[in-house]
Amino acid sequence: MRIRHSLKSLIPVILMLASAQTVQAQGGPPMPAAGMPMPGAQQVPGSYGMYPYQSPYQGMFEQTYQRDGTWFQNSVNGFGPNNRPRDWFVNLDYTRTRNRKMSGLVGADNVQTYLQQTFPATGSTAGGTGSTGSAASLSNFNFYDAVAASIIPNLNTNGIKLSGGFWNPDGSGLLYSGGYQFENSATFNARERAMERRLNTADALRFSRDGGAGYQPLNLGGRTDLDIVKNDILAPGVVFDSADAVDYGPFGTTFDVLDRTLFNLYGLPTTDGNSASVMNGETAPYDLQFLLRQTINTGGANVAWAFSPVYDNDNIKVRPIVGGRYFRIDETFLFEGASTLLAYSAGGGADSPENSKIWPPDTGIAASTGATTSVTSTYTAVYPNATSNIVYSYINSQVVSNLSGPELGFQYDLGRTKGIQVTGSTRVAAMFNNEKLRMSGDNIGNFMGTALAAADPVTAATVSTNMFNTDTTQGPSLNAFSDTSSSTHLSPLFEQSLNAQVPIFGRVPVLRDMWQLEDAKLSLGWTFLLIGQVAEPNDSIVYDSSPVTGDFLHYSVQRDMFYQNTFNVGVNWSY
Repeated sequence: MRIRHSLKSLIPVILMLASAQTVQAQGGPPMPAAGMPMPGAQQVPGSYGMYPYQSPYQGMFEQTYQRDGTWFQNSVNGFGPNNRPRDWFVNLDYTRTRNRKMSGLVGADNVQTYLQQTFPATGSTAGGTGSTGSAASLSNFNFYDAVAASIIPNLNTNGIKLSGGFWNPDGSGLLYSGGYQFENSATFNARERAMERRLNTADALRFSRDGGAGYQPLNLGGRTDLDIVKNDILAPGVVFDSADAVDYGPFGTTFDVLDRTLFNLYGLPTTDGNSASVMNGETAPYDLQFLLRQTINTGGANVAWAFSPVYDNDNIKVRPIVGGRYFRIDETFLFEGASTLLAYSAGGGADSPENSKIWPPDTGIAASTGATTSVTSTYTAVYPNATSNIVYSYINSQVVSNLSGPELGFQYDLGRTKGIQVTGSTRVAAMFNNEKLRMSGDNIGNFMGTALAAADPVTAATVSTNMFNTDTTQGPSLNAFSDTSSSTHLSPLFEQSLNAQVPIFGRVPVLRDMWQLEDAKLSLGWTFLLIGQVAEPNDSIVYDSSPVTGDFLHYSVQRDMFYQNTFNVGVNWSY
């Protein structure tokens, strides 16, 4: 820029005029005399100035700490459009959980086995002279044995989990978590397992017809052996074909169908309750169906406050936490059984079950005439005037536990936030457990009956039994029962969890272009949960059954450890 010479003389004048004026934008504080402190002022070593003693550029959070003889200071200014005083995070995960197995015997302990009932005298034989049906040969054979509830396969459930929280500049923060495991079931089906070892009916009949040499298919019209047994041979109101005179086309005669349909499944032992008995109970045999099922769904939530780290270095942070938790367990045990009221042979002693079911281990056929090569079975309806020759039994036992209480523990971070980071927690809790048990069932007990040496002088009955008529075609029988129980008690809880956040999405094609996964991390984790004193839906059942004397299955609560192993995979967002 060029200044005209005519203006040069005015510049000194303008400067003199400007120096004669004083403009004060803000009145400063009265300054004390040299060496005198200002009244009311607090001397702060290292402050930014005497007034206002706080710079607008000072950090909103400062933390000074000492480690290994060296002092360190963390400072966060808290200003600027991109600064956040808290670090928030949230996780959304799919969970896969393996739940506990149930414990206890399905039935009563210390009750005579079906083998003992059928062969009360040592060395007696069944159905003939050979070793086929002897008590000795059956001793190593599954002869309607009782089973433990743990025979049910492992029960896995699927669920969803939402967790998150925030961290303050001083390292403290809030943590929350909530999840639900959707209902699922695990089933032990003894009949299906036995059928897996056999050819299907159509193939078996075709091989029986032509030895497998022919290629013509065998059409069964959509019917099965079990269908014919339930709806024709042993249908309600049908007189049993004891002469084996009825023919069912390609399926063969009555006894042919029964040979393929009846299985040596398992037994259910029950005590006699109030009735008089030398052996304190019997084992009921099931030859049509024996099914056990465990069903469960769980869910809960917790909130905890994490304090500032008690240990903090470059790679590890440990924080104490305290909070509260709620958890709910809904677990059900189901037994379904079906058994014929047929006798397979006349073996055993006078006090054997009236409808003895003999299974020679060498032939695998329901009954035999005594020779080891026998292929012919003989069936007898013990109660020819019975409305139904099939006994349908069931037990449904449900336990609902609602747990709530305080928890405490430690939260720890491993690794740096910029790379793979591992977090975890160890927590314990004292939970108030409000549990409710509910059970119903029908036809559980000694439905076989035992032959009497002499007819009862009062009732003229020739068979002793502690159950009413087992027919359920018109609804529940007089053997039906129900029971409930409830209580509140303390249950200890322990939880261990580990989670890893892996920044992998930015390196995967397609995923790295999704805005939903921008700055997100893959979340992988595992959680082990252990809760003590949780009621067992099977082991809490007292298997006393004598309906004619008024004794039914009921509860005597037994508690055991409840545990879950959970694996999770999902997405972690931090902002």
